[in-house]
Amino acid sequence: MERQFLASFILSAAAIAAFVFGVNLYIDPYARWARPSADDMLVDVDGFDRTPAYTLNRRLFKLIAFERWAAGSANGGLSILVGDSTINQVDAGELTWRTNQPWYNLAYGGAGLDETIDLVEYVIENHDVEEIVWGLPFNRFISGAPNDIPRTIEMAISPIRHMMTIESLEASYLVLRTNWFGIEFNDPRLDTGDEDIVTYQLSRSRAEIAGRPWPAGLVRRLDAMIRRAERRGVEVVVFCPPVHPRTQAMYEVEFPGRYVRYLNLMSAYDAIDLNDPEHRADWPAELFADSNHLHEVYKPRLVRELAGLM
Repeated sequence: MERQFLASFILSAAAIAAFVFGVNLYIDPYARWARPSADDMLVDVDGFDRTPAYTLNRRLFKLIAFERWAAGSANGGLSILVGDSTINQVDAGELTWRTNQPWYNLAYGGAGLDETIDLVEYVIENHDVEEIVWGLPFNRFISGAPNDIPRTIEMAISPIRHMMTIESLEASYLVLRTNWFGIEFNDPRLDTGDEDIVTYQLSRSRAEIAGRPWPAGLVRRLDAMIRRAERRGVEVVVFCPPVHPRTQAMYEVEFPGRYVRYLNLMSAYDAIDLNDPEHRADWPAELFADSNHLHEVYKPRLVRELAGLM
């Protein structure tokens, strides 16, 4: 009886594992082996729209797409952007055209300082990187932010193992649901109640910054990583993207000591700060969709400004 139960258990487990692997291999939610349409990793030539997988795990999707892009860049000398959603506003294709060098945007929403440090370390150790534009906005200088990059790297470099995971199966299900039934999986709409979106977001940002100390240990790691990259011949440009005027005022008025500390840190590097007095008037409130992000129509302006200052 025990042997029959054990045999039944093993067969059932093997069947489940084979099912998970087969579905994930067929759907390929993170486009490991897909044939992308043009340069769009989200859409396969066979018709699969992988936007749900991207929404579910931007870190993994971006890293896999970058590895594929880097492998196809025969000229070497890669240039990358890293940071959070404020850096993800930069269109890498347009930046490539304006600078005449290949750029890839590895930034994604919610990327913390610790995550970008680990990501830069991985990239410069494994690829011929020529230049990095590293987005370092003030609100990311907090302690205790989660860091999922080590796990993401492990998943990216172990594709067969990741094909066996329930996480990939969830992504496959969401992709199929979107493609077969038109049920989209997107970020939830932000409910600000009676407040405008800038006021709402500033309230949350204020509480987060005030509730977490200055990340002294991460700052030391950041400095060590920038110096390490430079010793390897990688040019590092620190980028402070523009924020809504009310956001900038909050940083300066409510966190004056901390903000001065931030500015002193930025001054130690080759930095482009679009919030300094020289550039502040160039980014009035009407250009912003919220406290940190530009309306779509003004994002090309950000690329032009960045390219012109590099």
